[in-house]
Amino acid sequence: MDERDEWLNRLRVMRLAWPVRCQRVFTPEEMALLRQGLWPTSLEDRWVVWLDQGLLRVWRAWTGECIYEAEITEDDAGAGQCRVLRVCDDADVYTRSSGEAGEIDRFEGVLAMLLGRRKEAAA
Repeated sequence: MDERDEWLNRLRVMRLAWPVRCQRVFTPEEMALLRQGLWPTSLEDRWVVWLDQGLLRVWRAWTGECIYEAEITEDDAGAGQCRVLRVCDDADVYTRSSGEAGEIDRFEGVLAMLLGRRKEAAA
């Protein structure tokens, strides 16, 4: 069993979701990185991210709880677009922001941190 499969066995499906309108566009390079997945390698790594068959999921590494899900449509050039972001709405699992803009900012922050780290590792 490889690292990805080990992580996927530990991760949970989102039970309650709050849909948020989102206009996030992903470059073809970002789409490729998300398909590879971002898997924790140390205790300091807080997130697991993976794009599989048009569904981007973001889990907390420590708990295995899914915090974000985004359906991604891909165009012919390989760019992706998310129109709806589902945010965990289970208060026992996650304390979400009171507004859509705050939650989109959190999502963007996680993606920026992880995509930046992945790009640095590839360089």
